[in-house]
Amino acid sequence: MTPAPHRIVPRPAAALPEAYDLRGVRRAVDEVLERFLDAKERGPYGAHLTDPLEVLRDFLGAGGKRVRPLYLCTGWYAVRGAPLTAGVLRAAAGVELFHTFALLHDDVIDRSEVRHHRPTAQLQFGAIGSRRREPWFGESAAVLLGDLCEAWSAELLGDASAIGPARVALDAMRSELVVGQYLDLCASGEGFGSVAEAMQVIHFKTTKYTVERPMQLGAALAGADSAALEACSAYARPLGEAFQLLDDLEDVLELADGGTESGTDVREGKHTVVLALAAARCDRASAARLRRLVGDRGLDAEQLAEARAIIAATGAIRDVKEMILDRRRQAMNILEHAPFHSDAKSILARLTDLAIPQVASWDGA
Repeated sequence: MTPAPHRIVPRPAAALPEAYDLRGVRRAVDEVLERFLDAKERGPYGAHLTDPLEVLRDFLGAGGKRVRPLYLCTGWYAVRGAPLTAGVLRAAAGVELFHTFALLHDDVIDRSEVRHHRPTAQLQFGAIGSRRREPWFGESAAVLLGDLCEAWSAELLGDASAIGPARVALDAMRSELVVGQYLDLCASGEGFGSVAEAMQVIHFKTTKYTVERPMQLGAALAGADSAALEACSAYARPLGEAFQLLDDLEDVLELADGGTESGTDVREGKHTVVLALAAARCDRASAARLRRLVGDRGLDAEQLAEARAIIAATGAIRDVKEMILDRRRQAMNILEHAPFHSDAKSILARLTDLAIPQVASWDGA
């Protein structure tokens, strides 16, 4: 298969967490994932899963910040203030496989061709050896790989499912992701939607799924009381909103401002907050032009730049930046007063700025 897959390179697990090291946590989670996939490769179905495992290893090894496992592990540490256990790391790896399931399906739904600068799973499956087939084969195989990741995620999270509050967080996360994905699917296509509709998608697809539930799951595994679980929610809500608002904003920024070339949301016509704000403020001619540009999958670089310029001229970028800053301030203030282990507060502050990089530098700029 081409291109050759990246592999998760296992390293000795870090001593955790007297010197709680976020990179060490990532390495430890990756090591659990690698051992788990090695066991599946040697298992009774391994001979039938050669290609899916190769695509999955490539997917996991090609990028990703492991945000959800980090929040799960830090949720544990915030309550327990003690070394991470093998069970916690296994749960963290399970959350990452659940996220992989979501991304694999999301790429099929969005008909995406690139993920982490590499071909998406459906394209890789469609180019296997001499078995090149119609797109349906690659898409179907990617869906099945996503299903397999969800099943394996449940296997890794099995012990967590037996603990009351952890089971509640886990069940909620599974349902909320699907609700968020469906709302996102509905909020695409013609028009620009409203800020309220876009924020509802963010609430389910990002705030709950990316920060709140993984952090609550880790805290629950550590024996958190209701006050600690509510503090996880209170911190997660503004941070999750800021995380997604920044992701949406980067899609419409000019390259000089740190944006990417992709313009995926613009081409797909995603109903994001920044697009909703811009559309509401455009004059009639600009609004008509934006309607022709947004949602055009064939948009070239010049047309993308034109759409970005129209959006910027409305002041929507400035206002979304302020929304992100305000939410970062809220999260940091909640963190300061949360009933968490003192060292964990410092780690969560670092995680906040990893989740929304460079935002702190906007304050007072």
